[in-house]
Amino acid sequence: MRNLAHFVRLLEKVPTRKLHGKLVRLVAMLDMIKSPPVDFLFTSAKAYRFNTAGIQCIYFAEDEKTAKAEYDRHNLHGYQPVTTYFAEVQLTHLLDLCDLRTRKACGLKMADVRAPWVGAPRATATQLLGKALSRQTKIAAVRFPSDAARRKGFEAANVVIFRDSIRSPDRLEIIGPDGTSLQKWP
Repeated sequence: MRNLAHFVRLLEKVPTRKLHGKLVRLVAMLDMIKSPPVDFLFTSAKAYRFNTAGIQCIYFAEDEKTAKAEYDRHNLHGYQPVTTYFAEVQLTHLLDLCDLRTRKACGLKMADVRAPWVGAPRATATQLLGKALSRQTKIAAVRFPSDAARRKGFEAANVVIFRDSIRSPDRLEIIGPDGTSLQKWP
């Protein structure tokens, strides 16, 4: 049975990989500036694909095209200014659900990864996995296929990073002009 305890046990032995590179996020500018100071690493703790309500995590895309596809799919507010920003990440342990071997080790099918979570009567498999991840400090993030990109006709991936799981030497750093550090975890 795939419950929280199931995923907690699985995390002890699932294969992980490193991630070093740049990620991107595109958000509505007005949402960012309505509560100064600007918080590039704001987490609403609202339920999403890999988290139930109350879990602090942030979602990024691996490239700008994917970030735009995700923004277009989830932000239907009409015309408004948007902000694109970049993060440098260094993660020692990432769970890569784009990899078939990793999905099998987690007992997940692609249908589980893509399963709708909005309006689900109970936490989805990916939300339970995220809840298990938020309770440990080895694996800081999950890489998963972008459904928004697939709907636009291309393959791409997103990364969700769990605030309470990221520990030094891992880092997530928002990069500004000339490589200036604007904000970081931890």
